[in-house]
Amino acid sequence: MTYPPPAGHDPFAPQPDPYAQPPMAPDPYAPPPVSANPYSTPPTSGSPYATPYAAYQPAAAPGGVTNGMAIASLVLGIVGVATCCCYGMGALPGLIGAILGHISLKQIKERGQQGRGMAIAGIATGWAAVALTAIMVVLLVIGAINDPNFWNEIQNS
Repeated sequence: MTYPPPAGHDPFAPQPDPYAQPPMAPDPYAPPPVSANPYSTPPTSGSPYATPYAAYQPAAAPGGVTNGMAIASLVLGIVGVATCCCYGMGALPGLIGAILGHISLKQIKERGQQGRGMAIAGIATGWAAVALTAIMVVLLVIGAINDPNFWNEIQNS
């Protein structure tokens, strides 16, 4: 049994193209339409002396100068950690870096300078260099004491 086609629907009528471009929306970046009178006055604000653009704002100045001791503290702390395996040489720059870090923290608080993070990192790396150097020296001493040839070399030289 077949059903009659619905009323108003012709199956042989031309169908819309499925690959056709969809209708274009108006360009939101298009310039506004030009008025008919090119000599008409543009719309103005309430004040006749108002500027059409906002005033120029210069870039914000930096919050302050970075403390030089904080930079030196960080550099000496890193040098101390890097040289902690050099027979005790890392303790000196590490200790100086930690002391400079404490001094620079006080200066930064008093003067309102920048560099607090570098000072804290200098303190941490400085004391870490001192601790690692102390551990390395203790290990070297233990190794030298437990070496049977060590005492013979000292007595023969």
